[in-house]
Amino acid sequence: MTGEQPNSSTSGTHSGKLRFTFVIVALSLVLFIVAYIHSAWTANNRREANLPVPAMEVIARDLRAFHHQTGCFPRDFRELDERIWRGERSQQISPDGKTLIAAQANYFYTLHTINSPNPTRESNLVEPPKAAVWGVPAGERANESATYFWYVTPQRIEGWMGPALTSATVGAISGIPSEQQLARLTMTRQTANGTSLTAPKSNGIFSIFPF
Repeated sequence: MTGEQPNSSTSGTHSGKLRFTFVIVALSLVLFIVAYIHSAWTANNRREANLPVPAMEVIARDLRAFHHQTGCFPRDFRELDERIWRGERSQQISPDGKTLIAAQANYFYTLHTINSPNPTRESNLVEPPKAAVWGVPAGERANESATYFWYVTPQRIEGWMGPALTSATVGAISGIPSEQQLARLTMTRQTANGTSLTAPKSNGIFSIFPF
């Protein structure tokens, strides 16, 4: 009696179907992983784009450049824009020239200048010329960033840092505060020690200038 021979054609077809199913499952898994990574990367980029990034060091540098060229600090951002930024920021400056709105970086700045009546005569100097600059975070992630107040002089910077301002405290930026007012805003004096006073540190004005 002859034994029944296995059907090699049927066995080969079954094995081929298994291999095909395995390839489809593997491809589906790879595509799922790639889609998940891309979705997470996109969400993270969108979140990081909303994080306020300060440019206090860049503004301080350019205020000093203005002072080096003219012997005084600019009265407002319009003067700074005309001489140093060459009109690049004109659309971001308020009508009175005192406020610079860096919408892409979710920060805005106000400028208050104290210049000597006659900067060419030392005897008339009551105090060194200085520029007072507020840097205030804005946007949906403002509470994750800091408020800055700096005195900029040709030789040094005095800085204070504190939490994001609220609707009740933002009026402080309309003028130059006393140290007592800064304390009430829970702002503390910063020490430079050769390092950046802000984090993250701002880069060059035309590279990653967060304006």
